[in-house]
Parts: sequence; structure tokens; C-alpha cells
Amino acid sequence: MDSLFSHAARPERDVTASGEAPPSRVARVRLPAPRDIVYNAFVGDLHLWWPSSYTGFGEGTHPFIEDGIVGEEGPDGQLRSWGEVTGEEPGSLLEFAWTLAGPADAPTRVRVEFADDGDQTVVVLTHDGWARGREGRAQYEKYADWSVILGRFAAFFGQPADSVEET
Repeated sequence: MDSLFSHAARPERDVTASGEAPPSRVARVRLPAPRDIVYNAFVGDLHLWWPSSYTGFGEGTHPFIEDGIVGEEGPDGQLRSWGEVTGEEPGSLLEFAWTLAGPADAPTRVRVEFADDGDQTVVVLTHDGWARGREGRAQYEKYADWSVILGRFAAFFGQPADSVEET
């Protein structure tokens, strides 16, 4: 029996075993540009900064956010949907039902917020909406590279790729 007054560290709960959904993934970066410019680059210039290694078609792909769809066009014109825009406040917020490499009928949620901080913009990307239990754990593990992706976005603005913080 553990001591009632023990101050020993408690082991992390295994959300897979408990059936709970994993916690949100959050990545944050501060960029040296006004919010509208950062937002427009995120949406309109996705094809210029999104790493091709995180696409289905690889080199030569054209990622896009258009007409309520997040996706990519391959070098031969083939299309692949990554998700659907479910919320947008131009300049401030984008939210997606994210299905990239997952079941279309069980999307997760990606929320990207853009906030002024003086003459800079803070971008906060939150990925959540995982299924419960083992399926949620698999989703959580699969989408572990947002800091790499946002690192490319930071580099697009001349910032070090490792300036992205994960919380």
C-alpha cells in the first residue's frame, strides 16, 4: 500500500488502457510579421512552405487550402483531400476536420490561431479530437510532427525551424 502522505511522483496514466482520448498536441511559433501577412501566407502560400515529405505525392505536389478543402494536387493532376475547413475567421483562425491518412468518417480537429503580439504574430496550432482508447493513441502517435511542419513555416519567415515550441 502506498503511503497516504507519500510525495513520490505518480506514474503517467495510460489513456489507452483507461479508454480516454489522448491530450491535445499544441505547437506554437512567433513570427516577425503582421498577423494578416502570416495568415495569408499560411493559407495562400501553403504550397511554398509545406514540406513535401508530409504529402501523399511527394516532390512536385501542390498543397492548397481552397474552396473549403485542405489537400494537395499531385504532379499529374491527381487530387487528395487532407480535410475540410470547418471554421474560418480570416486573419485570426482556421479550423479543419482533418482526415489526412486517416478514415474520412472519423476526422480529428486541427485549429490554427493567429494573434498579434506587438509587431509579431503568434501562431498556435492545436490538434485534438482523437478517438478514445487504442484508436486515439494511434492517431495521436501518427500526427506527432507538427513542430517540423510549423518549423518549415517559421523558416518561410526567416526564423529558425527549431523556434517552434510544443506544449
